[in-house]
Amino acid sequence: MLQILIKRAASQGLLCPPIPQGNADYPVIQYADDTLLIMQADARQLFFLKALLRSFSDSTGLKVNYSKSQMLPINVSQDRMKILANTFGCQIGTFPFTCPGLPMGTTKPRVEDYTPLMDKIERRLTACSSLLSYSRRLQMVNSVLTATATYAMCTLKLPKGVIDNIDRARKQCLWRGSNMTERRELGCLAHGKKAQEQRRSRCHQPERAERCPPSQTSPQVL
Repeated sequence: MLQILIKRAASQGLLCPPIPQGNADYPVIQYADDTLLIMQADARQLFFLKALLRSFSDSTGLKVNYSKSQMLPINVSQDRMKILANTFGCQIGTFPFTCPGLPMGTTKPRVEDYTPLMDKIERRLTACSSLLSYSRRLQMVNSVLTATATYAMCTLKLPKGVIDNIDRARKQCLWRGSNMTERRELGCLAHGKKAQEQRRSRCHQPERAERCPPSQTSPQVL
């Protein structure tokens, strides 16, 4: 509903994108309860946008938390940003910002910008991995840790250092046992004959033929 109101206001010329897009839709990005708007640094448009959000809140009962909202400048002076932020009643943010859970900015993200992503994986690792069995840890790696990294890689190209850090966390989660007995049992199972047969059957590799002993007879000369 909010997107319909904003697009209708843009069609009437009350809201204008920073770059003219012709008949294209107004750039509105929504994910869960987060909304991202791209607009010109104009006080008149901010007044109208705040009035539109107030009408949306009155009609739906959904309140806008302006104290958690941010205004991110692109080629706008600091003095003008202070005036616009006071007009809208929000804070002034900096690039890169997180949306939704990924670092967004005008330049390529650095390794330090992926710290929230790596901290998120490590928090899930240290929270319950030591309390789970090996099978449960394997399920956690596949369904949680790997899925979190895959979600990030669908949008951004992760640096090698970030991938190594995530792999280190996945290995630590998988092989962290509650005691040394469990680790020894896993090691024996991984190198046992039964495990080798299972791996061979998965790969459809035939068993290696036994080498025939060399002939004990001396060669004959005809």
